[in-house]
Amino acid sequence: MILPDLLRRLCDARDRLQFELEPPARVADLAREAGLSTSHFITQFSALFGETPLQCRTRARLERARAMLLASDEPATQIGLALGFTDLGSFSRLFTRHFGVPPRDYRRSGQPSAAPAGCIALMNLAHAGDRNFGEVASGHVGQDGGFPPH
Repeated sequence: MILPDLLRRLCDARDRLQFELEPPARVADLAREAGLSTSHFITQFSALFGETPLQCRTRARLERARAMLLASDEPATQIGLALGFTDLGSFSRLFTRHFGVPPRDYRRSGQPSAAPAGCIALMNLAHAGDRNFGEVASGHVGQDGGFPPH
């Protein structure tokens, strides 16, 4: 269980990773500010948010690139550089892996594609035909919404 104070510090670190571009927040500095060693910070961050700090920063930059591609005519290479991607081939590969299409094709489509489903969406999909998760057989709910009398 994560204590409320540590949760707040980890959330603050995530916000900095997602929104600070120049200079980018360093993981070692965020760990120190959270009062943790770097390795423990990465472990706690990953357990809480389901991604490492580096993955969090990369995802946030890719999301920002996606929005910029649709909102401006700036070349994709300039957008990648502006967001801190120094290797443009890497930027294009990461973008394609995350959104399913290269930046150029994404811009041409003119509309956002669906982001990869999170764990809640995947759970909902897995139980789509079983909305009550099997507690009550379908059609056997009492008038008050509870279990029917036996």
